[in-house]
Amino acid sequence: MSLRERTPEVRQERVRRSFPKDLWLGAQLSLHGGREVVLRTALTALGVGVATAALLLAAALPTVMAHLNERHADRFDYQVAEYPPPPAGEDTLLFSIADTDYEGRKIFGRVVRAEGSGPPLPPGVAEIPGPGEIVLSPALAELLEDPENEVLQRRFDHTVIGEIGPEGLMGPHELAFYLGDEDLTLDSAGNRITSYGGEPSPSGDEPVILLLGAVGVVVMLTPVVVFLGAAVRFGGEQRDRRLSALRLMGADRGATRRIAAGETLPGVALGLALGVGFFLAGRPIVESVPISSGLYTADVTPHPVLGPLVFVAVPLLALWVVLGSLRGVVVDPLGTVRRAERPRPRLWWRLLLFVLGISLIVASMRLSPSGGQWVPMVSVGLLAALFGTTAVLPWLVDRLFGRASGGPLSLQLALRRLGAAGGGPTRAVNGIVVTVAGAIALQSLFANAWDDSTVELAETVEEVYAAQEFGASGFQLQTELRSVPVGSDPAGAVAQVRGVEEVLAYSSVGGVTDDGSQVRVLVADCPYLREMADLPECSPGDAFSGVPGLEPGGTLMVGGGEEVDAAPWTVPEFTEFDGPLAEHPWYSMGYTAQNAILATEEAAALPEGIAVPGSLWIRVDPSAAGMGEELKAAVAALDPTARVQVPTASATVPAMVRMRDALMAGALACLTVIAAGLVVGTVEQIRERRRVHAVLTAFGARRRTLVASVLWQTVLPVLLGIALAAVAGTASGALIQRLAGLPVTFAPADILTIVGAGAGVAVLTTLLAMPALLRTMRPEGLRWE
Repeated sequence: MSLRERTPEVRQERVRRSFPKDLWLGAQLSLHGGREVVLRTALTALGVGVATAALLLAAALPTVMAHLNERHADRFDYQVAEYPPPPAGEDTLLFSIADTDYEGRKIFGRVVRAEGSGPPLPPGVAEIPGPGEIVLSPALAELLEDPENEVLQRRFDHTVIGEIGPEGLMGPHELAFYLGDEDLTLDSAGNRITSYGGEPSPSGDEPVILLLGAVGVVVMLTPVVVFLGAAVRFGGEQRDRRLSALRLMGADRGATRRIAAGETLPGVALGLALGVGFFLAGRPIVESVPISSGLYTADVTPHPVLGPLVFVAVPLLALWVVLGSLRGVVVDPLGTVRRAERPRPRLWWRLLLFVLGISLIVASMRLSPSGGQWVPMVSVGLLAALFGTTAVLPWLVDRLFGRASGGPLSLQLALRRLGAAGGGPTRAVNGIVVTVAGAIALQSLFANAWDDSTVELAETVEEVYAAQEFGASGFQLQTELRSVPVGSDPAGAVAQVRGVEEVLAYSSVGGVTDDGSQVRVLVADCPYLREMADLPECSPGDAFSGVPGLEPGGTLMVGGGEEVDAAPWTVPEFTEFDGPLAEHPWYSMGYTAQNAILATEEAAALPEGIAVPGSLWIRVDPSAAGMGEELKAAVAALDPTARVQVPTASATVPAMVRMRDALMAGALACLTVIAAGLVVGTVEQIRERRRVHAVLTAFGARRRTLVASVLWQTVLPVLLGIALAAVAGTASGALIQRLAGLPVTFAPADILTIVGAGAGVAVLTTLLAMPALLRTMRPEGLRWE
């Protein structure tokens, strides 16, 4: 070679000209290098495909949240209702909120009445239902078709005229309805609108909710990235032998690196295509996942920026991993050497990565928790801490197992493999380490936040009822009726419900005296009037009051509202009393004998045409099975807008419930990715050592010894990694709790469950790889070409 050909310019020109040829040669080798090479390419493609599908799913999260916020904003009604309300017209709609629940599932409900020919239509509704008509969500319609939900069918015994479309629902599993009611008025409804929809309101912007979301995404995506890095290393030893042959044919070291990169590209390209296929095939499945309201297939669409970024990041990460793995390999014409005197891993930069992550988390505490500025810092800090945890694992494996000896033969074989393979055995475990560390941090934060957002009313529901006990009246419930028609018997309808022991029905209407004093008229039967106050003898036609200056025969203006004028009411003959009304939060409402009139229905004779709201006081037996749902059905027949609050032992912030559901779904997907990666990685390592296993078997090694050695080889790094992950996860969780302003507490049972799940996944996937191990012990494994 002449001096001119040795100049840097000439060498660079030769590299530029040979670069595409070397890449093309590597791609040809990965597709036409024999069955073993093609199988390695297929395994790489499968691993990259799974990781790509998971990353595309993560890239769809912003779109999912945007669609949910958009649909929520499109059906805004009371949030955009004007005050004072607009006058009735052809384009106005009256509605009343009728949200309820069934067996713990929330039901979105509205009672509506069109006041003209062109009222606004709720999203997803083709027409406003008329009197006695109802429009249902598909999920609610499906529940009503089930014969086992007979009590729910009685609650919605109306004529179904259609279904709510997807644009009017938060998800395919949401229970929702719109019910028509001709008796709805502005005074009873309180809401009149001319249009639906408004600006999306920030959802879940509480610091704890934001923090949980950020930590959850980092925890679930980090194992995917670790798995992707392991997938592109499949068949590394076979690749190195092929590169040695190329060196013998005249390729220099730079060419071998370019050929190795080219050999990876077909598997990555095929993996990207498989990832798109997996993602598209899995999208419809989200509609069948019964978590909260669910998601529609169209919601799971990658973000226009993050989606293409996945197709750029995956190949770059794959090339970086492949080229990085060649730094520890000397490829010579006569073979490959994985540095006999392998340098021992250094600890300083591994700890530095973890310390950097913790420092970012600590620094984010200085930012205001009311905004979301600290969320990126927490995410990057946690990501660095998790990768720093995995980086420390090879150093620990080298220090503890690299120089160890002794024990059973199976343990010696495993220790020898761990000491000679460098970071290879730990790569399959990194996914578990990252997941366990992140899950412990996430679970400790979530458990604390859940406790902070959950109001514990009592240990049992019976204690809740007992806390509401009033005298000897027993366990009580209460509901409000928007109006009680004259002559109706709401108490008799509710009294038929199993578990209802007694019902008190009373009506109340406000009145104003001539001098402007506020007076409340309470109408009920004598037994229930005595529940309200210490009264003398009472019989139908009696009334009682202690209002100063009020005389029988006087006039009160009662029942006035937004669109209905108050009507004059003649005060009946009454008996004066000065005792206080019973101190009961449901019907005293601050009234005393000095500002209330207690009257039987015969004495009251309230004017017709005014709205007379009513209330039901119900004494129940909380042990009666199905009492709550039966009671809701009976009350709904009286007034579809009335709600019965059946006591529960605890109540949780709805945003926390949605976050719990999202994290549960993500954890299941993450665990699936880890299990798939471990199975593929373990099988690939067994295949690379099949000749070693065959030789050991030929020399008399027992099969159970080799099986035990593989188990040791997996279990030892897993146990060490889980211990490391527990320490790192606990430290990260403590700092994140400080950031969220929560007390630093942990749930030992949850941590042990996470640790046990991580160890169980490792052992299970190793056992699933045993058939491949047994096949390598056959005499055919001694063949060599």
